[in-house]
Amino acid sequence: MLRNESARSGGEDGGPLTEDGSPLDEGPTGEGLERIKRLAGLPLGPALALLVGYLAREGPAPALPALMTLAITWWLTEALPAAVVALLIAVGAVVLGLASPQVAFAAFGKPQLFLFVGSFFVAEAVRLHGLGERIASAMTRLASGQLSLLLAIGSAAFVLSMVMSNASATAILLPIALAAARGTSRQYQAAMVLMVAWAASIGGLGTPVGTPPNLLGLAALRHHGVRLSFVDWMTVGVPIGAVMMVGLAAVLSWRHGVRRGQPLAPGDLGRTPRPWTRGEYSVVMAIGAALLGWTFPSLAHALAEGAAWVRWTETHLTEEVVALVAGCLLFVLPAGDKLARRPALTWSEATQIEWGVILLFGGGILLGDLAKTTGLSNAWGKTLVELTSADSTWTIMALCTGVAIVLSELTSNTATATLMAPLAVELAVAAGAAPIPCVLGATLGSSFGFMMPISTAPNALAYATGKVRIADMIRGGIVFDVIGFVLILAGLRLLCPLLGWW
Repeated sequence: MLRNESARSGGEDGGPLTEDGSPLDEGPTGEGLERIKRLAGLPLGPALALLVGYLAREGPAPALPALMTLAITWWLTEALPAAVVALLIAVGAVVLGLASPQVAFAAFGKPQLFLFVGSFFVAEAVRLHGLGERIASAMTRLASGQLSLLLAIGSAAFVLSMVMSNASATAILLPIALAAARGTSRQYQAAMVLMVAWAASIGGLGTPVGTPPNLLGLAALRHHGVRLSFVDWMTVGVPIGAVMMVGLAAVLSWRHGVRRGQPLAPGDLGRTPRPWTRGEYSVVMAIGAALLGWTFPSLAHALAEGAAWVRWTETHLTEEVVALVAGCLLFVLPAGDKLARRPALTWSEATQIEWGVILLFGGGILLGDLAKTTGLSNAWGKTLVELTSADSTWTIMALCTGVAIVLSELTSNTATATLMAPLAVELAVAAGAAPIPCVLGATLGSSFGFMMPISTAPNALAYATGKVRIADMIRGGIVFDVIGFVLILAGLRLLCPLLGWW
């Protein structure tokens, strides 16, 4: 159920409906203000872009901050569909001379986007065959209320994302979360969706293979002769991630009014389970193939590091390949009964996935690539260092963490870590500070990005459900960014000296 459900749950503008199917009058504070915001956003975007471009005229690639401002303004005001804005980023990059057409439009063919395609196929099959409802039914029978269900789905996302990509864990769990939250308030459904997406991002901090920025941080340290083992990383990543999960639960409960004792919505999820169908078995097989493919390279690396076959799995059995294999299996595996044989997923059903989110994330990747290739992000980072005069382990760690969190909201996490991890090492070495805490701060901060759909793949998947507005994501994301910044600093300040890294 990753596609936008506004057509099924609301009117033309995605608003709520009355019992007879007519649009619900939300008054001047509802739909009217939304329309005003969109209309104002259209001219506001170009106006702010011109202003920012003028102010940045002395810096590298002044057209890029202007383009970023235009895109972010239109995303925030929802003046245009998010996918359309993403396409206009590529158009703007070419027109403004920031990239050639080959480079600009190649961002929409990046391997990461095919991870979305395969994961969306699996998630759509989960929805079609009712597997999400089955798992949700089991969870609701065990959960005592809305809060315990929220914590359960968050814990599942946290653990899964340690051993597979954050996007994959999110894609698997979102249909389950939506099925479990069916019939509840919009606020609670938004809380469930954000819990899955943000818990997956946090869980990725726990292991070196949890998310690409972790590997980039390890590579930056290794380049300077410092090696951290798998267990070394987990010693820091898991405790910090666990504490952040407590903070996440507190933020979402507070922001969305989830309280202890609130019952789950009445419905049929708690009834006696129905018999398993052939389609459900096929979907489980596809999910099992995906889980095996995503976890096998890291397990093989732990068992036989350096072996030729292990290197082959690491370079050829990529997350995108695994996702597409699992998704394409659904077109082969059977569903239906003996009289009506059909594949578990047909192409007409597959076309219903949210293709717009794939375009949206492609636009975010392009912005990140441009920030790196033009030297803009590097210039921003160095300017902040000069302004703050950071010269100790503590100040450099705090600065790198803060800058990484801010950049991760504007560019992809991988692009942020690509910039910040080597920069953190260089700053630490130049100042005579300990490099490990500085790099860990920059790397963990790079995995943040809770405010915008383009910030992380889980955010984009959450936005695709239609249950979360960009404004909801920003309000909660700002609070959690600040809390996460404090928790990262406190965790590294406590753990690194104990491990002899300070």
